Amino acid sequence: MDRLLAFFRPISQGLFPAPEGGAEATLAQSEKRMRFYAFAGLFAIAACATASAPTSASVPLLSPYVSAIAFALPEPEPAKLGPDLKLWATHYHTPIVRPAPKEISAAFPLIDREGKWISAPLRHRDWCEAALQGSVSVKSGAKSTAYVYVDSNGPEQANCDEYLGNLSEGVKAATRRARFMPVSYALGCGVRSIPLVPFRTIAVDPDVIPLESVLYVPELRGIQFEYDGKTYTHDGYLFAGDRGGAIRGKHIDVFMIDDAFAPFEQLFASTAKRTFSAYIVPPGTAGGAGVKQHQAGQCKEADGK
Repeated sequence: MDRLLAFFRPISQGLFPAPEGGAEATLAQSEKRMRFYAFAGLFAIAACATASAPTSASVPLLSPYVSAIAFALPEPEPAKLGPDLKLWATHYHTPIVRPAPKEISAAFPLIDREGKWISAPLRHRDWCEAALQGSVSVKSGAKSTAYVYVDSNGPEQANCDEYLGNLSEGVKAATRRARFMPVSYALGCGVRSIPLVPFRTIAVDPDVIPLESVLYVPELRGIQFEYDGKTYTHDGYLFAGDRGGAIRGKHIDVFMIDDAFAPFEQLFASTAKRTFSAYIVPPGTAGGAGVKQHQAGQCKEADGK
C-alpha cells in the first residue's frame, strides 16, 4: 500500500493544487486524495484481472478423443495400473515406394489371396520390405494406395532371405509367400481393421498383451517428436493394434514413420537388454478411453491398382 501511495502522490499533487489553511491542512487533504486514488487504482486493477482471467465455464476441456490425437492425455493414477510388464521394443513402419521402372526385370507385383495382381510390379527390395513390415504404400503419380499383409498361404513369389538377416526360417518362409490386400487408410492397418497410427500403435504377442489393450510407458511420457510437420510431446500411451510373426513374449514393435526417423531410439533400442516399465491401463480411465476412441476401426478394403 505504501508503494501504491508513493506512485499516486505526484499524480494527486499535479491534479489538485494545495488548499488554503496551512501545511497541516494541505498534508491531510493530500493524503486523503492519494488514498482515494490508490483504492480506485486497486479496484480497477482487480476488475481488469477478473475480466481477463479464464473461468471453468469459458475454457472448454479437451475430450479424451481430441487429447489422444494431440498426444496430450492425462497421466494415469498409478494405483489403477496393472503390474509392470518390463518390455523391450523394436520399431517398424510403412514403406512408401514407387512402381519399378519397366526396364527392371526383377520386379514383383503384390498379389491377393486369389493370386491376382493388385499393384504394379515393385523392385525386389521394395517387395521384400513390404512383406517384412506388413504394409506398404505404393505411390503412382499423385495417387497412393496402401496394402497390408493378409496371409502366407500361397506359393512362393520372391526370396527375401538376403534382406532378413537373422530372422527365423519360419519368418523367412512366410515372407516369400506374402499375400496382400488394398486398404483405405493411408498408412495401412493392423489386425481387426485397426488403422496404424505412428508413435501410438504397437504390434504385440497376444499371449502376453491382449490385442486392443492400452499400455502406459512412464519413460516415454514427455519425449518430444516431429510428426506431419508439427512438434508433439508424447503422453506415454501405446495401443496394441497389431501383431507380427517375429514378436514373441515381452517384445513389442512400435509403429513409426520410417527407419531413418526413430525419435525414441534410446528407449526402443531393438535389444532385449534395454527394458522399460509398461503397464496395461484398465478400462474406464480417461487415457484408455481416449486411445480406444482414436484407434477405432477405420480401415476398409479398397480398390487395388
